[in-house]
Amino acid sequence: MDILISVFLMGLLGGVHCLGMCGGIVAMLTAGLDVDVRANPKKVALFHLNYNLGRVLSYVLMGAVFGLIGALLTQSLQMGMIDRSLRIFSGILMVMVGLYIAGWSSGIQRLEKIGTKFWAILQPLTKRFLPIRNLKSAFFTGLLWGGIPCGLVYGALSFSIVSGSATQGGMIMLAFGLGTLPSLLLMASLSTQLTRFVQKPMIRKASGLMIIGLGVAALWMPVNMLIKGASHANMQMHQTPSSMPIKTPTTNKF
Repeated sequence: MDILISVFLMGLLGGVHCLGMCGGIVAMLTAGLDVDVRANPKKVALFHLNYNLGRVLSYVLMGAVFGLIGALLTQSLQMGMIDRSLRIFSGILMVMVGLYIAGWSSGIQRLEKIGTKFWAILQPLTKRFLPIRNLKSAFFTGLLWGGIPCGLVYGALSFSIVSGSATQGGMIMLAFGLGTLPSLLLMASLSTQLTRFVQKPMIRKASGLMIIGLGVAALWMPVNMLIKGASHANMQMHQTPSSMPIKTPTTNKF
């Protein structure tokens, strides 16, 4: 439950990043709608709802795949150190996302460059559904849209693989996707006002700090386990002979 809340908040607080990554796409999709559709705010909202349903479903599917990979790794390797390392990696990614949103580091963008190879495969497929003419096309466009390189998504996916379950991995990404919905749905109707608001330095820094806090909290458990394990091993190494049980020699009686 703690992970679900954390990834939901990461998606919610990461709205600043979502605007930067997807703001242009939202504007393009809106501009591509028929004139009569754009004249009706309710119809526009329905199209954007379908975009986002497809996008969130793509996250859930990716989460299930990564969760399954985590399950296979757990069953085959059976090593606690691997699990702790993955958990530490997840926490570090969350901290990196927070630093990026706050404007203090752009390290997460290096990870996004890796995802561009995957997006290069998906992007040509979006042309089949453009321009958007119906809700079905909007849904499938959103489904492909989920493959856009995004450090925020990769951070959430790292928690899916740690879950070690396809079901849990999908649930984690569902929670993350729901967290991103408010920003992207509001973006369709309040794009200018919303962009101005979230681009304010104080808003960016506050959102970034909160995500960093979530990352530090995620790091605490695996790091604490490593410290305790090292401390226990150190105590065993320095155990004095006097504290060890003394075996009395046995004598043979004839």
